[in-house]
Amino acid sequence: MASTRIADLAAQIQENTTKVDQYLQSKNLPSPSFHVDGPVDFQIEDEEIQKARETALDSSLELHQLLLGPAMCLRPVLNGVSLQAIYKYDIASHVPIHGQISFADLGRKCGMSETNLRRIVRFAIAYHRVFHEPREGHVAHSAASRKLAEDADARAGLGYMFDEVWQSFARTVEARERFQSDEPTHTGWSLSQRTDRPVWEHYAEHPAMARRFAGSMSAFSDGVGLSPRFLTEGYPWASLGTATVVDVGGSRGHVALALAQSHPHLRLVVQDLPDMIRGARDAVPAALAPRVAFMAHDFFAPQPVPAAAVYLFRNIFHNWSDAHVVRILRATVPALAPGARVVANDYLIPEPKTMAPSKEREIRGMDMIMLSLFNARERDRADWEQVFKEADPRFKDVVIWVPEGATLSIIEAVWAG
Repeated sequence: MASTRIADLAAQIQENTTKVDQYLQSKNLPSPSFHVDGPVDFQIEDEEIQKARETALDSSLELHQLLLGPAMCLRPVLNGVSLQAIYKYDIASHVPIHGQISFADLGRKCGMSETNLRRIVRFAIAYHRVFHEPREGHVAHSAASRKLAEDADARAGLGYMFDEVWQSFARTVEARERFQSDEPTHTGWSLSQRTDRPVWEHYAEHPAMARRFAGSMSAFSDGVGLSPRFLTEGYPWASLGTATVVDVGGSRGHVALALAQSHPHLRLVVQDLPDMIRGARDAVPAALAPRVAFMAHDFFAPQPVPAAAVYLFRNIFHNWSDAHVVRILRATVPALAPGARVVANDYLIPEPKTMAPSKEREIRGMDMIMLSLFNARERDRADWEQVFKEADPRFKDVVIWVPEGATLSIIEAVWAG
């Protein structure tokens, strides 16, 4: 009897899950579990085993969709009310870490009716593995809900996704029809927040939202492929010799500090808006302080640091439409010396069916988030080449690569002068 696709996928899942399981056991690492004391993150450092994990995930996804069938795939459950309520009423903090609480008592602590509290928590258990019900009518933590109780950044990420991103999705098509514009003030986010200000200006007037956004970005940057090491190890920094690198839009400087730590020959200048870098210097280790400086700068204004070897933009351009990326690049041009490099560390949209499905879903999901929040987008190779060409034809030799295991690509353009 000929093998079928679902049988092949089941075999792939078995084979690759066995590899992961054997690795975890050989390293005395805990097996995946949603138990309250289970591991929240994997500690897989072997690239082959990481690939096996990804293959098992991709095969599981395809098998799940095949067994659902086309009709059911058109009816996904996208209801985020449960997770939004868990954030809004801080439900996780009211559940004892090692213990349980009745729905009635938990409802009183959260200011909710027992009926609504119960339906919200049971939905979260069924769809998200958040909490579990050890005996009827009582709630206890799972590993996921415990993380929400103990990790402020994880809570911030949940709130950001459901109070801002989720709301933006619902208004994106409306914004496209109403404005027919790529301006960052004409987005689903703008309509959902009832503002005509760009995101960053709105945050400046709403510091609690700004703090939540910062916390959520910290939580989301913990992904396996998002570590700064892929940039510090994946770009030929040593070839620059003693050189200055300007980290444009570098926030609090965590990437610049990683570069300074890994490459003692580099001097780093971190640029961002005044509110973003205020006090950041105080967190710089004394050993790195002589080589790491902070400077207030708006990247739409002319670049004030001349003749640096590299102008680095990490996770910057994907926040902006092509027209605005061109503006940022043109503002950089006056500072460029021949041979200087503009380096972007950003997403690369793959050609269809050239990337593992789970990774492609992640990137295409981010592309849609950028549309809803900023009227921005992720880019494929041709898109990257085009924005550099449009900014100035003197940008030459655009090279793009993705370090092994990384989520973000490295895009380099050389200034010919």
